[in-house]
Amino acid sequence: MRLGAKEETVFEDGHLSFLDYDDLFFRLEKFKRERTWHNLNISKSMIKTLLADRTWYKVVVPSGKMAFSDFGNVALWQEMAAELLHKFAEEYYNYCKAAFIEPRLELREIGVKDGSLPETDEYQLIVDASEAALINDIQNLTSEIATGKAGVLRAGDLKGCLFGAHLYEPVLHVVKGSRIQIAPVSLNESEFQFLDDLRLYIETDQARLAEEGIELFLLRNESRGRGVGFFEAGNFYPDFLLWLVKDGKQHLAFVEPHGLQHEGPGHKKIEFYQVIKDIQERLASEDVILNSFIVTPTRFGKLNWGKTINELEDMHVLFMEDQRDAYIKSIIDRMVK
Repeated sequence: MRLGAKEETVFEDGHLSFLDYDDLFFRLEKFKRERTWHNLNISKSMIKTLLADRTWYKVVVPSGKMAFSDFGNVALWQEMAAELLHKFAEEYYNYCKAAFIEPRLELREIGVKDGSLPETDEYQLIVDASEAALINDIQNLTSEIATGKAGVLRAGDLKGCLFGAHLYEPVLHVVKGSRIQIAPVSLNESEFQFLDDLRLYIETDQARLAEEGIELFLLRNESRGRGVGFFEAGNFYPDFLLWLVKDGKQHLAFVEPHGLQHEGPGHKKIEFYQVIKDIQERLASEDVILNSFIVTPTRFGKLNWGKTINELEDMHVLFMEDQRDAYIKSIIDRMVK
């Protein structure tokens, strides 16, 4: 067998005999608590039964790592078993959650108490009192915002965007590593770039959009537990909700600026562009059309997915740098297609 080869296998009875089931149980309980799944009951007696059922999983390991000749392999088996149980718990929980929620899906207006709209009309910017330069930047940005000047405003580590199409303003960004903390949380670099690119698109094409009767609205989605999330995509909370209103219909796109260096074309966030069409069908409304897009700061040349940039665009994956002048237009065109 060649060096570095991998094999696809399962746990045999011999492997299961070496596992520490107390450790697996407590690690699974910790995993459950971290996700606040208080209604998920875990039975230690069922863990071995679950792993002995070889119909639901496969593991891919370097050749020799499942051999009984090296006791050092046991630690690897323990980690593999723990990871499998975490994956199973997540899939099972989301399956049960889907069974409960799907019959109760409904369309309604977003309100202040839903979590995505701020409950307060002020930001809190927190910085050490000794940071005179940063305090000066905050004061300068505050003064700039007060003038009501549209567009991107800059002051040191801070950026603010006054963008009328966003459902609240300003939207703030602080450079990574800055000692300024912002609540509600600020946008990261790729999120702020998407916001600014959309702003420039609307400003440039304002006349054409008005002629075609298109209105655009954007909302920064809140994170897990507060905003709009989808258990169908592994508890996915897209960064932005983008509405396109035309001819009495609402075209709603969930947009996620997201690096793809550590992902693949089969990732749930990417496949969500298909899954969301199933959600649209369940809503059964001719006036609401749903879409999902990944917009990535990762350069196309850094991916090795075996797909062309056009094939990825058909999967609603767009590149913020390689397609800088076209990716926003592509989103809008595909929303009304």
